[in-house]
Amino acid sequence: MQSLHGDVVRENRILFFDIMRIFFVLAIVYGHITFYLLKNVNDILFMGGYLPFNLYPLGLNNLAVYGMFFVSGAVLEYTYKGLKSQKDYFKFLFKRFIRLYVIFWISLIVGIFLFIEVLNYGLFNILFEFTGFYIVLGNGSGNINIMGWFIAAIMSLYIFYPLLSKYVKKYKFIMVLLLLIISMVFRFILSTYIPIDKLYMWFPLCNIFEFGLGIYIVQNKLYPTTISDNKIIITLADLSFYIFIFHIILINAFRRFAESNPYMISTGLMYTGYYSLIMLSVLIISFIAMKIDQHIQKYIVKHLNPQLLF
Repeated sequence: MQSLHGDVVRENRILFFDIMRIFFVLAIVYGHITFYLLKNVNDILFMGGYLPFNLYPLGLNNLAVYGMFFVSGAVLEYTYKGLKSQKDYFKFLFKRFIRLYVIFWISLIVGIFLFIEVLNYGLFNILFEFTGFYIVLGNGSGNINIMGWFIAAIMSLYIFYPLLSKYVKKYKFIMVLLLLIISMVFRFILSTYIPIDKLYMWFPLCNIFEFGLGIYIVQNKLYPTTISDNKIIITLADLSFYIFIFHIILINAFRRFAESNPYMISTGLMYTGYYSLIMLSVLIISFIAMKIDQHIQKYIVKHLNPQLLF
């Protein structure tokens, strides 16, 4: 069966993965809203800091990012039946590129429109952010959309996916343990001793354990196999990626509005109606972006079929 984005997928989606995707994105969005807008709200679920040796950040919203790597690895392994040739590999990367970059570029265009002052950072910085790898410069996660670091992180893992899938299948749990050691060692070294801003966030060897664990649980069928057949859940699961990409731009827009209206911050409106308004706006804008992205990708699949490229 062909998916909307041209991927060869199995007939059924798994409810477990859809629910996890929705949950992790909601945790991240809520965490960012509390950090950027509701700064006096902080509890055990959304606390700051790190575990010893900087192995994991504290707080559910921070851990949810690693959950997304896990789900990404699992869904890839569930979706793709194997990449048996170099041609298949390049088709796979092409499809993943289109899946990530079309909507990311749309978010950057929206960000520039909302915050025209970002053009002051210079043409090089603006263009490099469109590559998705702005974070590799060591100057932060980006000036327009700081969620761009995830593009670098997940694309780097996609490059390793066929190799990971092969060796996890061959060595099973031993390989998972090796990936755990690799991730923990690199996470500790890069976050403690390497003075490059946020290198530990995107560098693939720092996230390879969670990604590989997702591959492992699918290969060994260690997940609930209930089929996702609820249209609302399926739509929310699809929408979650767009929310993840767009939410920080919209939060920054609301933050600018709040800073120009101190009354919003000093009253309960910030905690009730204002929060609800932010979430509603994120949902609406992300839904519109999803529909635009789907039409663009349909056009690409129809007129620029990867089979003709490789």
